[in-house]
Amino acid sequence: MTYLLRLACLVLLLAAGAALAQESGQPQRPFSQLIDLWTRQLDRIAMSADQAGLLPVEIDGLREQVLDIRAAATAAANLARNDLADTRKLLAPLEAKPATDGVPETDAVKADRQRLTDQAAVSESRIKQCEVIVARADQLHERLTKRRAEAMLQTLLRRGASPISAQTWSKLGPQLVGAFEVLGGALATWARQVAAGLQIDNRSLVSLTAWAALMVVLWWFGRLLRSRYGKGEAQDVGERDRTVVAAIDGVGLMLVPMLAVWLIGRVLLATSPPPPLDFLVTQFTTDVIAFLLVIGLTAAALSPARPAWRVLPFTDDSAHHLSNSLRRLIAIVLTADFLYVALARSNENTDALTSVGALVLATLVAVFTMPALATRGWHAERPEGSGLPTMIGGAWWSVVRLVLSVLVLLPIVLALLGYVTLAAHLHNAVYTTVLLITVAVLLHRVVAALLESAAAADTRPGQWVRHRLGLPSDATLRGQQIVILLFDVILVLLLAVGIPTAWGVDTEAVIDGIAKLLHGVKVGGITISLSNIGVSIIAFGVCIALVRLLRTVVRDRVLPTVDAPLPLRQSIDAGLNYLGVAVALLIGVGALGIDFTNLAIVLGALSVGIGLGLQNIANNVISGVILLVERPIKAGDWVLVSGHEGFVRRINIRATEIETFQRTHVIVPNSVFLQNPVVNRTYADTSSRIEIKLTVGLGTDVAVMEGLLREAALGQPNVLRVPAPIVRFVKVGPGGLDFELFVFVARLEDRVVVGNDLNKTILARLIELKIIDPAPVPELRIRGIEPYLSQAGAGHEGGHAQTPT
Repeated sequence: MTYLLRLACLVLLLAAGAALAQESGQPQRPFSQLIDLWTRQLDRIAMSADQAGLLPVEIDGLREQVLDIRAAATAAANLARNDLADTRKLLAPLEAKPATDGVPETDAVKADRQRLTDQAAVSESRIKQCEVIVARADQLHERLTKRRAEAMLQTLLRRGASPISAQTWSKLGPQLVGAFEVLGGALATWARQVAAGLQIDNRSLVSLTAWAALMVVLWWFGRLLRSRYGKGEAQDVGERDRTVVAAIDGVGLMLVPMLAVWLIGRVLLATSPPPPLDFLVTQFTTDVIAFLLVIGLTAAALSPARPAWRVLPFTDDSAHHLSNSLRRLIAIVLTADFLYVALARSNENTDALTSVGALVLATLVAVFTMPALATRGWHAERPEGSGLPTMIGGAWWSVVRLVLSVLVLLPIVLALLGYVTLAAHLHNAVYTTVLLITVAVLLHRVVAALLESAAAADTRPGQWVRHRLGLPSDATLRGQQIVILLFDVILVLLLAVGIPTAWGVDTEAVIDGIAKLLHGVKVGGITISLSNIGVSIIAFGVCIALVRLLRTVVRDRVLPTVDAPLPLRQSIDAGLNYLGVAVALLIGVGALGIDFTNLAIVLGALSVGIGLGLQNIANNVISGVILLVERPIKAGDWVLVSGHEGFVRRINIRATEIETFQRTHVIVPNSVFLQNPVVNRTYADTSSRIEIKLTVGLGTDVAVMEGLLREAALGQPNVLRVPAPIVRFVKVGPGGLDFELFVFVARLEDRVVVGNDLNKTILARLIELKIIDPAPVPELRIRGIEPYLSQAGAGHEGGHAQTPT
């Protein structure tokens, strides 16, 4: 059995060795030959970069070659670094000092040390050679990037023949005839190829079949959703349902037809059409997809036929006008653009045809775009008295429409001057930018509505989520806001790449810039990295959440079981809060990569400044932090501090703003709230008690008087029933019978109004029952409620006095 196992292992080793030998193929080139090859390739690319008349596409090809060489040199350098690290590990024991017993080294140890030293030197030499190749590749890549920008600018600013010159019109006829002949010949050749039989390989056939199956599944799914959630005849539709249904309709109106058109284009390209039909097939597919996209967007967002399902708040007239204008614009402009590209690519010598075609195309774009930018198409449907602007987007969108109108008319002037390429590039960039922003805004609305629908308590997805999380059926979910924020970040990043690309900016430069922001940009000795900032915010948020969880467990479960006074338990809770916030700050700062040594130097210098003259500022700042954390006062509280009474409007880091009842603003330093007693009338709640004291004659019936006061109190709608009004017969005095009425109101601001109404009601009832005689010297002496501004500490007023610790 052991012999058989050994034989099997030997067979497996031989098979593995044969497989490796077959996979490796020819032996790898020596390192010196690789360096020579990379150097010759970089020399050839540098010579090509110096040639005049390079197109941006050719420069992009050279940059890809440079990046390939750089990637290969970087991989070789990493391999050499790993070899160097392994060699140094083996060399470290041999370089140790000899033992004290005087035993000499053997020749074998010396030979091994020399061999490993030479091997380490070779690895270091390879690393340096690779670093030289990488540095040269970076310089060449930067040079090619600048050359591409210059070539792009030269191409855009190249001036051709003017379309209004007689020479241009004399060439137009022959060039137009030649273009049609070239296109006709290409179509005939393509027809013969198709008639001879479609030559589609098996791999392309499998791919096309898979895409066709996906299209059928999406069509069936969209039809199922439309039949279940499609637009009905309902008139009262919520915004969330309206957006969800628009998204479902978008699947049926846009996604499936666009996928079908793309699939047909792939089939046509698989037949290998001759030039220039190969490019025109791609152009036609793109134009049809753009047309379907606009049709779907207008049908889903504007919904001219069903106003109740309209996503955007357009009026009926504006929705019809804008929808028809956009559809007419995209149909005519895409048709004209396709014909222009087909005629321009049919022959190299088409300067007159290109010039006149650019002018015609720019004119058509301007003529059919201006109705879509007109004021008639942007009226908003607003409810009466809403105060919202009557135009969609308000003033800022009106300014943008004016700028777009100028940009639409500008290509006509450029085409008249002969700048054909610049005119075509300008209107393509403008329309692509508008389309990208529109799609992004609608995607944001759709995703937000879908997530809100999934988080709502009255929907099946919302009920399922609450059931899976073990939450009550009416619990509020807020996790969808984080998902919407992440989705918006992704949209912004895509727009940051797509919009510059539409304007001809180098995509690689944009991506490199975003990558540098994510990985870090050095400003002086500080590295600013968006990824580190994000990690720091996440770490700080997680730490704060853990601190709050710990405080909740300690406050609600641990401290109640400990025999300790309430102030001690509150101090422990506050101490945990301060300690947790400090630890979270330290972890967040550490995640940013900031050196704590430099931070200690800054804090030391700051402590010296505080000792020299910033004591008051530091005191107020620290007091502000304590106020924001402990929250003895908050915005909207009615407070009395150091003779100033009013409402807290804003708590800043240094001072707090109080608005008095005379509509004046008092700026109070934050340290005053910690060093002086503070009366916060709304600390626990906003309820308050009103006291009315009165004296009537000795002959008054006590029961009648008590019923009168209780009836007057319950007759006021702002008087609370719980706690109920209290009527007290205080004493029999020398001047008559003394009574007190205590009522409670929910809001402290209602004390004056309720007290005034109670006094008038009680006075009218006393006169009606003839308890008092409204003579010049009345028997009744009503002291009533005293001015509320002078009762800072009298009675129970729903608030508590805040004193410094």
